[in-house]
Amino acid sequence: MPMALRTPSRLRLVAGLLLAACASARGAGQAPPDTVHAGVFKVAPYVMAGAGGPQGALIAFFDKEIAPRMGVRFQWEAPVTTARLEQNLVTGRVLFTPILTSTPARQQAGIRFAGEVHVQFQPCIAVLPGHRLAAVRAPASLHGLTIGWVQAGALPPFMHDPRIRLDLIGVIDWETANLAKLEAGRIDGVYFSNPHTPLYYAARRGLRLKLLPLPIPGIALHAAFAPGASPALVARYERAARLTFANGRFERYLAQAAQ
Repeated sequence: MPMALRTPSRLRLVAGLLLAACASARGAGQAPPDTVHAGVFKVAPYVMAGAGGPQGALIAFFDKEIAPRMGVRFQWEAPVTTARLEQNLVTGRVLFTPILTSTPARQQAGIRFAGEVHVQFQPCIAVLPGHRLAAVRAPASLHGLTIGWVQAGALPPFMHDPRIRLDLIGVIDWETANLAKLEAGRIDGVYFSNPHTPLYYAARRGLRLKLLPLPIPGIALHAAFAPGASPALVARYERAARLTFANGRFERYLAQAAQ
């Protein structure tokens, strides 16, 4: 009798072990996604600093849309300055960044840029509503004015006129710092690579702005890879991006992040 009572328990134990072994075998056949260390600079509402790491439209879009199609998992580093991000890519500290302007200097440093462009910025100058400047038609419109920007941030040729005084700062929260200087009257305007960023910060400061678009083509932003990134990884990204950026999908993420 004692043996008969123990038999069902033994059977249940054996069955449980067999089920666990089968589940383990199934899991072993599915390779975990590759981890891609990714770096970003802060440009709200595309990328913002959060308590648990970067957040914003690009982070959500790449985690939910791009990563599954690439078969990877992005491990995001905390946002850094553009200069630090460049250095991190060149040294291989990070393997990838979702958006970066392609420049000859960055290419010469070995940074590899994806071929297709899926994100474009339209640069503008933010001034206070009462400023005498009503429109920017040529670099001469900005002669003698002091324009805030960020160190190591790429500027279009339009802004390389020596008669435009650039006030460069090197802090991560450069947008807030420059808008504070603008509000205090210490600078005439702030250069922004896109209109979404100044509107995002101005709304949170209760600050009214006048945005003056620059009469130049939009700035193309590429995904960028460290020099040691494999061609296969770049190709996986380009295939995934071609599918996921279609039909305005990213714009929906952008609109949600801007709220």
